[in-house]
Amino acid sequence: MSFAGEGPGLSILLGMMLLICFGIAIITLFSIFNKRKQLNEKEKEVMRASYDKIILQSQLEIQEQTFNVISSELHDNVGQILSLATVQINIIKERHELSTDLLDQVKDNIGKAMMDLRDIAHGLSSDRIRMMSICDTVEEELERINKTGIIRAAISKNGQECQLDEQKKLILFRIIQESIQNCIKHASATELAVGFLFDKSQVKVQIKDNGKGFDEQEAQRRNGGLGLMNIKRRAWLAGGEARVESALHAGTSIDINIPYE
Repeated sequence: MSFAGEGPGLSILLGMMLLICFGIAIITLFSIFNKRKQLNEKEKEVMRASYDKIILQSQLEIQEQTFNVISSELHDNVGQILSLATVQINIIKERHELSTDLLDQVKDNIGKAMMDLRDIAHGLSSDRIRMMSICDTVEEELERINKTGIIRAAISKNGQECQLDEQKKLILFRIIQESIQNCIKHASATELAVGFLFDKSQVKVQIKDNGKGFDEQEAQRRNGGLGLMNIKRRAWLAGGEARVESALHAGTSIDINIPYE
């Protein structure tokens, strides 16, 4: 019995099977590629939604912080100045005579109240952060804090400041603002330093205090480290990163890197 005639037929059959297997492999790889592409698109959509949410949240938090400051300024400064001016006017009325000195004092106090009101109106502008550089915005924040006498705050800058995307600038300012507020509320610090370093591709910010510090592992156990995670997440969504270093009785340092692009 001869099998010579089966050689070509077997080869054709094997070739067809290989071709079918190759086709199935191509279809499978294409299907896997499409699924990964769809997953990547979904991940990008989730990241964009998270980014937009962080921006909105930052805007609302900055507005809330601004309103709290304005409320305090109106009550503690403008209100007291105008109350003093009222007392001085009543003294003039009771004396039934005009006192040039008292009138000048009333005039000075009303002028100071008007100046404070102009500063408050300036602080109400939602475009303030967008129009100012990130360094100027933070410096204005630190000047306000220094006026309270609660803590001595200083700012430093190295390198040529580059223009940050408005949304990234908003997120970065909120991270810095939140870090400063945490220092004031919890660190019992007497000194706070905010340093900016601008290089070709990114801005680096360090927020450092001389407060009591904290144990990071203990903070994680106590509340899940939500405040620290929030800072890190915001930086990550802006395309950067944030590192927090602290130890008991050794202060806290927060380092933030945000790329320009």
